[in-house]
Amino acid sequence: MLPSRLNRLLSVIAASVLAVAAMVAPARAAAFDPIGTEPVAPYALPADTALPQRGCTTTLADPKNAAGSIQAVQVIYAWHEGNGNNYEMYAERIARIVDRMDWLLDESTNYDQHINLSCRTGHATGTYSGYARALVVPEKIENGVIGGETDPFVIADDLAAAGYDSGNRRYLVFEDFNGTATAHCGPVCVATTDDWDSATMMHELIHLHDVDHAKVSEVPNSFSLNDVMISQYNDWQIDQEFNTYYDPSETSALFYTSSYPDTRKVNLASFPPFTTPVCCDVGYSNDALTAQERTIESDAPYGFPTGFTVTGGGWMQVTPPGADGQVSARYYDGRRSLTMNVQAHAEGLVSVTRRPAVTAGQRYKFFARLTTGTSGDVKLRMSWYNASNTLLSASDSAVHSLSSGWQEYSVSAIAPAGAATVRLSVVSPAGQTFAYVLDSLQLNHCNNGRTTDGCRLNG
Repeated sequence: MLPSRLNRLLSVIAASVLAVAAMVAPARAAAFDPIGTEPVAPYALPADTALPQRGCTTTLADPKNAAGSIQAVQVIYAWHEGNGNNYEMYAERIARIVDRMDWLLDESTNYDQHINLSCRTGHATGTYSGYARALVVPEKIENGVIGGETDPFVIADDLAAAGYDSGNRRYLVFEDFNGTATAHCGPVCVATTDDWDSATMMHELIHLHDVDHAKVSEVPNSFSLNDVMISQYNDWQIDQEFNTYYDPSETSALFYTSSYPDTRKVNLASFPPFTTPVCCDVGYSNDALTAQERTIESDAPYGFPTGFTVTGGGWMQVTPPGADGQVSARYYDGRRSLTMNVQAHAEGLVSVTRRPAVTAGQRYKFFARLTTGTSGDVKLRMSWYNASNTLLSASDSAVHSLSSGWQEYSVSAIAPAGAATVRLSVVSPAGQTFAYVLDSLQLNHCNNGRTTDGCRLNG
């Protein structure tokens, strides 16, 4: 009798263990939640139904065999035994996040630019379900850490070992386990995250183009608002001032990606997995100035700032080098600035020599950042000219008292009837003797249809 009872007891225990295991497996899967919170600044991302579907730029029978394909992004759903394979649950969610990334890139400016996405055959892309499964490829991470954090190098090594080793692919890896939001190249170029946001993954993808965190700051270690490279969480705008790493209107322009003494320069708009930017659609931010007019980067300290003119009381130069090692002693973007030495005998104007074209009846907004080591007053001015180069009128901002901290100032106005061009100036009223430093200029055409006045936000 004992063996029989024992067998029955063991059978009951085994059944109980299996029942518990069946309950524990879903609980373990639910214990890790990769779903992030989509960003809302500077305005909410559209509802999923309002998002366009990016679609497949290139389609391969085998996504591991991409040697002869175009430069593109491959999306990977990564899983391991610790959290199970939830591909069917998440494939469409990941595809929608990638669509949001593409929307983010396109909406950053009034230039039409998108992500080249690589898909696989065998799925009917006429439906969203089919598109998602063609785009998102599942891959088990054999060496994932169960019960701990999986190192991003493990992800790269496992992908390379599995055959995802093409130099013309950038791999977006959505981790369905405890991992890390990061980016690195070697042995393959991977952007990984276990916090599934469009902003988070776009942040990591941009890192693959040798771009650091946003370095443009008004004070040390604080950064301009809304830039996706400030953090990996609730910001989404790609370089709204086009002065640190991205300019789709001038792809030949290059920008320092880090503070001195780093000398790397890039322009994310020329990133091979992105399409060539084409003007013009309506995006959040656009600019009518050249890189030199925005950043004074092409001139050496003490030199004459190319593209600028001084009239009235004062003289200018590229800010002399100081303690920061042969770069500007005072600076906004960490490299070059323009110093205006104001003289008391007359009103002084620093102007962008070239007058950008405008459309009468449209709103424009002129931004600039300024600082001073002492004190002094300035205002921003937009002077409107007709096609015959006759001055029609001027639009001035309020008078601002400068301080030792970098501050962005702006003036917004509608181009008057007959206006064809505009001259941008920083004006110092007569009767003052001081020096101020000028940087980060921008002329925004206010037609984005999203913010209150159609202009990008200050900050």
